[in-house]
Amino acid sequence: MAALLKKRALAEYCQTVVEEAPKPPKRLQLVRRSRTIDHSEFNISSLDTTDPRQLLPTLVDLHNALPISGETQVEVVQGLMKLLQNDSFPPIVTTKVLALLANVITTHAHAQPVFDEVVGVARRSKSQKVIAQVVHTACALSQCVPPDPKLQDQIIQLALSQFSGTSFIIKVRSLEAVGSLCPVEAGRVQSAITTTLIEHTSYQDNRVRTAAFNALMVVQEKGVKLPPEVYDSACKALTDDYQCVREAALLLIKVAADSDPERLVPIPDSDHHVRLVDHAFSQICNVVNDISVRVRTQAASLLGSMTSVSERFLQQTLDKKLMSNMRRKRSAHERARAMVSSGEWSSGKRWMDDAPKEEVEADSVSVIDTGACGAFVHGLEDEFLEVRNAALDSICALALNNAQFANQSLDFLVDMFNDEIEEVRLKAIQVLQQVASHITLRADQLEEILFALKDSSLDIRESLHTFLGTTLLSTIACVKLCVTGLLDNLRRYPQDRRSIHRCLRRLGSNHPILVQALVPQLLLIHPYFDGVEPSVQDGEYICKLILVLNAAVHCPTILPLLEQHTLRHYAYLRDTMPQLVPVLKLGEEWQPSREAVPTNTLRFLRESMEKVSCLDRSSTQLRLTVYQTVHSDLVKLADIDPALSPAAHFAALYTQCMLLFSKILSTRNWLTPSSLSMQQSGALKSNVDQLLKNTFRLRHAFTNLSPAEEASIRNLRVRTLALQLVYVVHGSTGSALGLCDNFLEHTEALHRYLTDEKLSADSFLEAVFEELSQLEEPRPGAVARILQPLLLTHPVPALAPVINPAQVRMCLAEIIEPQPDSEAIHKLSAGLVVGVPLDAEISHIPDPSTLRIRVAYPDHSTHLVVPPKSHLRLVAPGTYRLLTTVLVSAQVSWSEACQVGLSLVLDLSDQEVLAARRHSVVKADDSATIIQLVKPVKVLVWPKTIRKGI
Repeated sequence: MAALLKKRALAEYCQTVVEEAPKPPKRLQLVRRSRTIDHSEFNISSLDTTDPRQLLPTLVDLHNALPISGETQVEVVQGLMKLLQNDSFPPIVTTKVLALLANVITTHAHAQPVFDEVVGVARRSKSQKVIAQVVHTACALSQCVPPDPKLQDQIIQLALSQFSGTSFIIKVRSLEAVGSLCPVEAGRVQSAITTTLIEHTSYQDNRVRTAAFNALMVVQEKGVKLPPEVYDSACKALTDDYQCVREAALLLIKVAADSDPERLVPIPDSDHHVRLVDHAFSQICNVVNDISVRVRTQAASLLGSMTSVSERFLQQTLDKKLMSNMRRKRSAHERARAMVSSGEWSSGKRWMDDAPKEEVEADSVSVIDTGACGAFVHGLEDEFLEVRNAALDSICALALNNAQFANQSLDFLVDMFNDEIEEVRLKAIQVLQQVASHITLRADQLEEILFALKDSSLDIRESLHTFLGTTLLSTIACVKLCVTGLLDNLRRYPQDRRSIHRCLRRLGSNHPILVQALVPQLLLIHPYFDGVEPSVQDGEYICKLILVLNAAVHCPTILPLLEQHTLRHYAYLRDTMPQLVPVLKLGEEWQPSREAVPTNTLRFLRESMEKVSCLDRSSTQLRLTVYQTVHSDLVKLADIDPALSPAAHFAALYTQCMLLFSKILSTRNWLTPSSLSMQQSGALKSNVDQLLKNTFRLRHAFTNLSPAEEASIRNLRVRTLALQLVYVVHGSTGSALGLCDNFLEHTEALHRYLTDEKLSADSFLEAVFEELSQLEEPRPGAVARILQPLLLTHPVPALAPVINPAQVRMCLAEIIEPQPDSEAIHKLSAGLVVGVPLDAEISHIPDPSTLRIRVAYPDHSTHLVVPPKSHLRLVAPGTYRLLTTVLVSAQVSWSEACQVGLSLVLDLSDQEVLAARRHSVVKADDSATIIQLVKPVKVLVWPKTIRKGI
């Protein structure tokens, strides 16, 4: 035993370790980026080569250089014609040359000789691809201007002569050619083309059949009257094995029904006839059960465009019942006529003596050929959402033109609210919104609709609010049920408050009589006892008041039912929510104090701007006083009149810029800041920075301005940059090259703008343009020496009266959530993040991609957050809604909850980079290129230290 253990120990120490050879290091393959080649100029001499390997890349370069015009086009055509005469080239080169000729030639002057050469190539070549390209090129030559009827006839004969072959590509190109060139006038050529196209609808190759049906559709759209067998061929093709053929046949049937809808079509196995549009509608309904998703989607989409179909066919699309006990149904008149013609009546003594004369075998019944029966039912029950969406669109299009069909399809549309796909549910609600004027909801339908208010999707809930505000309810119970559902929605999703308020406002306006019967129940009004006065801070009570007050406008008998505290609350809501609460005809004591009073705000705005324009020769102190007064008045005017608020803000900001200009230029020794005191130097620098920010805001925060107003803003911006350049050159020892380049760029841009708009420059700009044109090299010092006397001798011109103040738009934003007075505390662990929901509306921003969320922390640090594009949605022209979650973080813990500011800004640093960013002396912070849209909303955040685990 001891010997065995010793042997094992020695074996462990005597093991031989074999070292593997080191693996060779992996070689990295560096992919070199392809060079960007400029194809604007093509070397025509490169077409003289005879080597196919060199010629094919040359032809590709020529294709990239298209279009070509002028003398170059003639030389290119001649070079390509020479290449066609060489039969030694492979088919791929010849095919490419023919394709280039089709793209290069656009006039009739070159079409005929090129066509003769192309025909010669078709005779000499045996390649199927070359012959097919010959036909395609010849068809392209027929599109040259002006059109040549003789050339078109030759091309038609060329295409017709190619049908004797068996190549599918040649037949496809030939069918496309004869279909596009078929003459409208009846004749031998038209008859030959029609016959050829009909023959190829039953060709063995599916690609040829598809091309034949497409060509027939082109001929039909031209107005050519096709024989009836064309429609019959298209109907038979609906059972083809290939989906491309079925798709082409569907389109042809639709075009045929639109061209001659009243033509009578015989019914198989019957003596009756139906209209062509009804028969086509029934045939397309059959295809809704097709095996292909694309065909089903196309069929469901085409049904919505056939608005002239008969009523009975429309009603049949919502009913799956086709037969009864496998017997064909006959009308009562037919059954009576058959009984009279038989000469005897059923006595009941013989077994089955009244059996139907015609029985249908079970094997002969086609499950697919069901006509229009249940077409939309099958479409709405399809497993693919594309088909369901297409069916919903078609139902909407047909219901808008037929009120009876809209009411019949209401149950099916309501059932789509239970679909598992959010997109389909939203589409169903949108369809109901469009047909709301034709329908009236019942209580059972309303219950199923209101159940969708519990959906977690905000889009579905808001769309449903819009629908409920526009539809009509049938009974008082429906109105009560709707109000109960909306209040439950408010408790479940408080962020829907604004949408619910708008819904209740329209609901009350549309159902004043029904709301009147519910006033005592909604407001808890007792005929004998006084109830408790509700609080105006109660959200549900506010919703009920909005409903009742909007109904009282159309039903005056509601007003005597209201109690005294309700009237006081009306006055409060009228002041706080004027867009939701209408004006009621009450006594003077209950009327709100802020009623419409005739004002002269527009005249006041114009008079204020005239005061500023009359100060050219006044003293500096008087100008400063008037500027300050006018600026204060315009800011107050913007708060008083919302309609003139953008124009008033625009004029106030411009006036403040004039005030800052006058303050800076009136400061002693402003060109030598070193001689000023620290307080004066700080004030001067602050005024310069504020002037830069104001002119930047004027330049980008206001839209819909006239060319003259835009030129005034740009002029003021150029003056500000000139003042900054002079101030930096004289007040610091650093380089001002970046500031000088920035000033020159803005000056050149302003010069181009004035030239394009045909506007005249003021004396300052004319002097600047003239002096700068004489400078050989515009260095900062030389430019500053030119600008210094011009700034002192040419004061800032006053803003011309705004042509249409009501059309001026200003970038604005409103933060709905979180609310400013919210006391909710968002707790998080230090170093981690917490999400703060943000709901805001942004108006009149020029570029939504510049929108940023600014987060300001208590330690004076700020972060700019880019909101996802999917969270920004367009709700109205020029108005966006932002629904997102802002991630707030803190690296340290605070002893108590601190306020974090959330605001919306525009970050325009990519569009206009200030040169002050690159300057080493006058440094501009990030706010120089940021425009604030709304005041920050404070939220309480409390980060806590992370506790270590035990």
